[in-house]
Amino acid sequence: MEERRRGEVLRRHRLPLTTRVLFAGPPGCGKTLCAEVLSRELSLPLYTARIDVIVSSFLGETASNLRRLFELATRQPCILFLDEFDAIARSRADTTEHNELRRVVNSLLQMIERFRGPGLVIAATNLPQFLDEAIWRRFDEVISFEPPGQREIASLLARQFANFPPQFDLESMSTKLVGMSYADIERVCIDAIKKAVLKTRKSVSETEFVAALRQELRRKGLTTSAKP
Repeated sequence: MEERRRGEVLRRHRLPLTTRVLFAGPPGCGKTLCAEVLSRELSLPLYTARIDVIVSSFLGETASNLRRLFELATRQPCILFLDEFDAIARSRADTTEHNELRRVVNSLLQMIERFRGPGLVIAATNLPQFLDEAIWRRFDEVISFEPPGQREIASLLARQFANFPPQFDLESMSTKLVGMSYADIERVCIDAIKKAVLKTRKSVSETEFVAALRQELRRKGLTTSAKP
């Protein structure tokens, strides 16, 4: 953010601004939230484009749709957030892809490489392993988003239960949540609080929390060793 706020200083020294950023990491770990925070802190409008939606059955329209988006970010200061980026930027070596889609990927590579602002293009992917290798070289910066560690989980639990004191130890319970995303954990907390509220209680029991955790893990096809 400091670089964008003091861009004139860099330009006086003929140093380029960062205009192309790749967010990579599993879903629910803050990529979209980070783009929203950047938009707010930099006072720039945020335009979000779902790449999987843009890639329609009429592939011939995809390149022109992408071109219009990049022209928008070239004309005015803004943040262009390209979500689900891996939907179009798959490896060109993948023989299962349609020939036209590979041509679109080549066109996208050129648009990214030529882009110099004044806007900021942020691409987000949940599946960085599917990105074309050449894509990585087109970005000025790659930022990795990882699931929270135990300390971050305990802090998140404390915030979520600020108004509904838990009847269990947060530090101990946080060990059961390692590997889950921020969004997953938040969903578990909200579900546990709902269970308590529906019972007209002002605190969350361990039984309610574990029930919410198991419900979330079943949704994802997983299990837990936590016991109520």
